[in-house]
Amino acid sequence: MAISSSSLPPRDHLLHTAIRLFSIGGFDGVSVNDIVAAAGVNKRMVYHYFKSKALLYQEALFYAFSELAKFEKEAVAQAVSLEDAVRKLVRVYFDFPRQHPQFSRLLRWENLNEGKGIKDSHFPLSKDHVVKFLRAAIKRDAPRHCWRSDLEAKQLLITIIGICQVYISHRYTLSQGLNFDLGSPAAIKRGMANAEHFLLAGMRKNSTDT
Repeated sequence: MAISSSSLPPRDHLLHTAIRLFSIGGFDGVSVNDIVAAAGVNKRMVYHYFKSKALLYQEALFYAFSELAKFEKEAVAQAVSLEDAVRKLVRVYFDFPRQHPQFSRLLRWENLNEGKGIKDSHFPLSKDHVVKFLRAAIKRDAPRHCWRSDLEAKQLLITIIGICQVYISHRYTLSQGLNFDLGSPAAIKRGMANAEHFLLAGMRKNSTDT
């Protein structure tokens, strides 16, 4: 989903323009001159509203991260069990990158940059809201479900994200190597089903788990 910023207030217009450009070239590949030229504004506006390119980039990351957090919070708020939460989060991590490609690319650029842009960031980036729900759900559901005794919220979330994100982060190379378009509707549908199956199976106790 493309960001339309033409009718936004000047500050928001600059921010959305920066998100679009940073998602294409990353922090190092975009200059303040690039941003103001694309936004059609005076260079002084960047420093007036954001103080520096680094702070503008931090806020762009925070905006993208916050948009994803909205989907995550909605998913866990609606979940009635740990299993339901896993299924809903799988859908979030498959759907969000396709619905908001600019945000997803921006977050991938920051990982390529080894997180340097968010080091000592003025804007908190946290998944505590999801981890807290998963931790409580694991504890609450344990007496009624055969979950593994070592099931842990943070590791569970990492695994969910990893299984889902490979369809975006490695789409083109895997599509070439497997001669199979990972971005096709059929592949996405099958991928979500497989993710749910393997995640839930891996969460359950096996015969050797004591």
